[in-house]
Amino acid sequence: MGICTSCGAAVCRDCVRVGHNSVPHSTGFSSADLAFTEIRQLACLPCATALSARHAREYGFAPPTLPPVETQ
Repeated sequence: MGICTSCGAAVCRDCVRVGHNSVPHSTGFSSADLAFTEIRQLACLPCATALSARHAREYGFAPPTLPPVETQ
């Protein structure tokens, strides 16, 4: 179980989407000293879909991993 970092909803391990987000941070005293760090982000399906559609450069979410289907 986890918490969506966008809306705060609880998400189970089957519904959670794991992605990354590039976060800017200062490495010095001027605005030219700016670096980016990728952080892991958990999101529910609606938030992951919206963030990927609206902010494709900043956010990336892996497609859901579904268990293999048993055939007889």
